[in-house]
Amino acid sequence: MWTSRVTGTIFERSTSPAIMHRHPILILLFALAPLVRAQDPYAALRDELERIHVLDQNDRHNISGYIGVQKDSVGVHMAQQDSINLVRVLEVLDSVGWLGPAEVGDKASQALFLVLQHADAKPEVQEAYLPMMREAVAEGKARVHELAMLEDRVAVNHGRPQIYGSQVMWNNGTPAFRPIADEEHVNERRATVGLEPLEKYAERFGFHWVQPVQQERILLTPAGKN
Repeated sequence: MWTSRVTGTIFERSTSPAIMHRHPILILLFALAPLVRAQDPYAALRDELERIHVLDQNDRHNISGYIGVQKDSVGVHMAQQDSINLVRVLEVLDSVGWLGPAEVGDKASQALFLVLQHADAKPEVQEAYLPMMREAVAEGKARVHELAMLEDRVAVNHGRPQIYGSQVMWNNGTPAFRPIADEEHVNERRATVGLEPLEKYAERFGFHWVQPVQQERILLTPAGKN
């Protein structure tokens, strides 16, 4: 093995000196890699949050492939992983705040949203960190359409109608939207945050949604009065 004079990095003998001599750029990359990483204060957090992103999504992608007891088992594991993820993400948010793509990349930044979105076992935590995500959106560190989804999640988990229609429920295997406030104008609100029309969103879950027609109110007066 040999040691870089620039960084003190030790390289294995398997890295042939002849190869390194023919590829000076390779030498430079080996020498500078530790320096580049040392200059990135979020490198370790990025790696950790990207792993959390994968852990959050794994069971959700796989659960549809199971039935019966196996599906229940995956659901239990998913809930346990969600709880573990939440503990760490709250530590991150409390210590350094909301990290945006410019700081940790898209995937790691999105992990913050996903973990809060899936913290249904602790709706009070979702609501407590909602203002932080609102501020992150205002600062360009989080996506507005994902904020809309968290707004809806918080609303339904506290027994209130959702605003953007992002939350779906199943009754005996049949999907339907959870109650929506001012449903006649939901597509207008969805458009403001970059969400597709609710009709198309419903199709993703295999059902149809028709926008309610707002009823005109007619003032009735007693007979014989103008």
